[in-house]
Amino acid sequence: MKITPFGELTTVYMNFGDILGLAFDKKGRLYVLENTTGNQFPTPGTGAVLRVNGKNDCTEIATGLSLPTAMTFGPDGNLYVSNLGFGPPPVGAGQVLKVIAPAD
Repeated sequence: MKITPFGELTTVYMNFGDILGLAFDKKGRLYVLENTTGNQFPTPGTGAVLRVNGKNDCTEIATGLSLPTAMTFGPDGNLYVSNLGFGPPPVGAGQVLKVIAPAD
């Protein structure tokens, strides 16, 4: 949902699953981090980052992520995602992935 300064609500996109992060790029486009897609329970290898292009229109930016838990844009303009953010051992297997989004 998008909330205007006047408190009006607008639906931007629906049908995401297990959203754990939102971020905006320098162009003001919304990116969504899904921890798990297509499954009822957290499932490694099914996480994704999507860019919302408009109402009910999005682009897959990264797929196959394993239990990602957060994302942010760095000062270099690239997107950074924590992968293997939770779940079973081995302890210390967490990763920070650099995702270079398409220029369009």
